Amino acid sequence: MKKIINSPETFVDEVVDGLLLAHGDELRAASEDNRALVRSDAGTGGKVGIVTGGGSGHMPFFLGYVGRGLASGVAVGNVFSSPSPEQMYAATVASDDGAGVLYLYGNYGGDVYNFDIAGDLAAAEGIRTT
Repeated sequence: MKKIINSPETFVDEVVDGLLLAHGDELRAASEDNRALVRSDAGTGGKVGIVTGGGSGHMPFFLGYVGRGLASGVAVGNVFSSPSPEQMYAATVASDDGAGVLYLYGNYGGDVYNFDIAGDLAAAEGIRTT
């Protein structure tokens, strides 16, 4: 099956932009590059935040797990590439409301390494992560 994309280089950004436009009432960007996204009510419920993330090679590239009753935020990487620690950290900060943040991600080396770094950045700001 062929895919309809404008350009492989802009594919992920165009998908994220489209989702933000279509679901702006449910999602918001937590970073300037729109690669960290959170539920519109993230960080406001007095509960533990849940952040996931990973590369965009497999649909729904982790973004599909963000929603009410699901994850609070997501860090979106390029195709088959981990998100950066800064993107993961931005999703963490936006998902925290003082109760800490649970990380859920695959056992891909880049995700493990970058989530560990994001957790260290969060710990420096007093945000507990697991």
